[in-house]
Amino acid sequence: MKNIIAFTGSTNPNSINEKLLITAINKLPKDSVNLVQLSDKNIPIYSQKIEEEGIPKPIKELFQLFTKADGFMIASPEHNGLLSAFLKNIIDWLSRVDQKFFGDKPVLLMSTSPGEYGGASHLQTLGNLIPYWAGNLTSTYSLGDFNNKFDIENLTISDPIEGSKLNEAIQAFIK
Repeated sequence: MKNIIAFTGSTNPNSINEKLLITAINKLPKDSVNLVQLSDKNIPIYSQKIEEEGIPKPIKELFQLFTKADGFMIASPEHNGLLSAFLKNIIDWLSRVDQKFFGDKPVLLMSTSPGEYGGASHLQTLGNLIPYWAGNLTSTYSLGDFNNKFDIENLTISDPIEGSKLNEAIQAFIK
């Protein structure tokens, strides 16, 4: 894949999910991944009233990036067992442009948290929805116990078993 769009569903400037995403990106050839900082875009909370005025420009631009992508890497934080409201808002807007916004392209879902399960419960829910938006879910990866299994200084997974699991998820994604 030559053009992968990568993003997180987090607005936290010190996001552990973004750190995990960067770790995954670093395992791929340079210049093959476009890390999109969604939190830098001014995107209003979806409402029909705002939609009547037109799709916001940042969503139109993001959708254009999606049409040119070969695949998607998403690191989604878990908020109370679900995806973040921020990520859901992005999805709501994209689906108003085109319900099938992933365009039958591969999707890798990831999550991490300080907790034992690393956000795995919401990845299952989100993974079940990906085909609804015409995404081809190739793999998921969740890293639990982030504080003990991740080397923040080097942006690497310090647990060799977990590192292998991430590599397997990436290989399934790029095949």
